[in-house]
Parts: sequence; structure tokens; C-alpha cells
Amino acid sequence: MSGSSQPTRAPQLAEQVARQLTRSIHSGEWRQGQRLPTEAALGERFGISRSVVREAISMLRNAGLVTSRRGSGSFVTESPTVALHMPLPSASLSSVIRLLELRRALEVEAARLAATRRTPAQLRRIRNAVIEIDEAVEAGEAGVDQDMAFHRSIAEACGNEHFTAVIDFYNRFLHHAITLTRTNEARRTVFMTQVMAEHDDIVEAIGRGDAEAAARAVCRHLDNAEWRLSQAPADLLEQVGPPAPPNPEQ
Repeated sequence: MSGSSQPTRAPQLAEQVARQLTRSIHSGEWRQGQRLPTEAALGERFGISRSVVREAISMLRNAGLVTSRRGSGSFVTESPTVALHMPLPSASLSSVIRLLELRRALEVEAARLAATRRTPAQLRRIRNAVIEIDEAVEAGEAGVDQDMAFHRSIAEACGNEHFTAVIDFYNRFLHHAITLTRTNEARRTVFMTQVMAEHDDIVEAIGRGDAEAAARAVCRHLDNAEWRLSQAPADLLEQVGPPAPPNPEQ
């Protein structure tokens, strides 16, 4: 095996196993509250090492599908509500574009509502979030966490807790996608200038209470993000690396 492929082999294998385990849970092979087979048993089933099994189970745990109990193993999550599941992200631009499509469906409407429902305090948080993105970029950082916080602040201002609940859920899968988009945008000054102007347009529309302008501004921002990805270099994925397991804290 070549040296260039070695660093991504284990994460890719863990993702494949996590997807197979997810399908088994959804199919009812293991039901809510049921204990998963041991790491040794799963390793034998899939022909993999226990370390890869642990990584796959960590992905399921972070996705909210299982919970681990010290000394007892991992159990399919029990919940009185219907669980929301989402495919684990893959290391591909097509995966990022699919997430952009999801964001477009949700965040455009969130901005439309935020323009007429936001409070003065919420508007300040939205404006401060943009400032924090710019400060991160000036400090030589990608501004990924700040970018995610900006879009979440808009959802908070829309006055509907279901928007923030869904955004909090898919934000766990979004960090790698936004890292890709912002790494790509940082390659060219014109791209970064466009992104900053798009953010300003969103804030200005929400600030003056123009719902349709706010919706158009977010839609344009996400459309342009997809276009900028189409201009990405062939080695962008190699530069950024594979996605990490989804972070439940985001």
C-alpha cells in the first residue's frame, strides 16, 4: 500500500462499518435498548481490528444511535421520541453539495423568518458573529466554527425552536463540509471578498426587516458556495483530509 493512501485507510474503513451497523439498527436487527455484540464479535463479523470497531461505534454514538455504558458495552439508544438519522458524511465534494442542498431548504426560510421576528439582541448576535468570522480570517484561521455560529444565530432569531433543533442536529455533520468550502474560498482573495459581501448582505436584509431580501441573500450565498466548490482544485480533499466523526457538541 502506498504511503499516500495509508493515513485515510482506517477512517474510511470505520465509516464503512459504521454505515453497515447503522443499516442493521434501522432494519431492526438490534432494537432500542438492545446491547450490540462485543468489539471482538463485531471485529470477527467484519474482519477488522477492534480499534476500527471502536472508531465505528464512536461514530454511531456521536450520531445519537447508541450509548456506551462502562463495563456493559454499547446499547441502541432508547428514546420516547422518533429518532432523526442522517447518513454519515463521506469524503467527497458530492457529499458537501448534498449538505448544501439541505441547508438551502432550511436556512433560506430561517432567514426569511428572522428578518421579521428577530429581537435587537438577536440582531446584535448575528452582527457580532460576522465580525468574529472576519477576525478569525485576519488571524490566519479558517473561521469554520465562527461561520457555523453565524448561520445558527440566524436560526435562533427566526423564533421557531424546531429550526435550531434541526440545525443543531445536522451541524454535527457539517464541520468537514464547511472546512472544505472555506479552505477552497481562502485560496483566492476574490472568493473571500465575495463571501464577506454575501454575509453582509444577509445581515443588512435581516437588520432592515426585509424578509424576501434576506431569503434571497442566503440562497445566493449557498448557491455561490456551490459554484465556488466547482472551481476547487483536484487535491482539495487531500488538503483537508477525511471527515472526523460527527461532534455532538456542535
